[in-house]
Amino acid sequence: MTLKNISFSTFLTAVMLVIFTVMVGLAFGFPAKARFMPLIVGIPGMALCILQLGMDLYSHRASSSHGRHHHVPAQAPAAAAALAVQEADPELPEFGPHTVPQEMAMWGYFISFIVAILLFGFYVSAPIMLAATLRTQAKKSWKFSLLLAVIATAVLYLVFGAFLGIELHEGFVTKWLMQRFQNGAL
Repeated sequence: MTLKNISFSTFLTAVMLVIFTVMVGLAFGFPAKARFMPLIVGIPGMALCILQLGMDLYSHRASSSHGRHHHVPAQAPAAAAALAVQEADPELPEFGPHTVPQEMAMWGYFISFIVAILLFGFYVSAPIMLAATLRTQAKKSWKFSLLLAVIATAVLYLVFGAFLGIELHEGFVTKWLMQRFQNGAL
């Protein structure tokens, strides 16, 4: 793998690995309570970046060796023809007009998630957005999507709310409704 044929996503993963590594390195100079959060975020981030770089390297080696070693049995002419057609098709670039609809959908989910967190809070927005994304983008069943959304929200609450004691944004509308409810206005 040369510098010329590194994809943008691999480059971005390497940049994120550097950022996480610096963050973890700097965290060791902080007091004990202050270093906890950078380590909680940085160490898994480093591990995931290393895993992604390994997968990128493995897929690059597999694709480069794929072109050198073609052994197609004589009794499978249809498979040989399909392989020849696959090799004749030019590979689409990583980004381009063909990815615009997917990018727009992801930006829509991202912006909707930010707005939902601001309005309704993290614990309300996270399960709804996760279930919606799993259902529409990953084509998972409602049962699976809702189950995973509830489990993920419970894990997030246990980690941030119960274990770390971090209060996540409760949302402007949710806060207003809760105040009205507590005052007996609703």
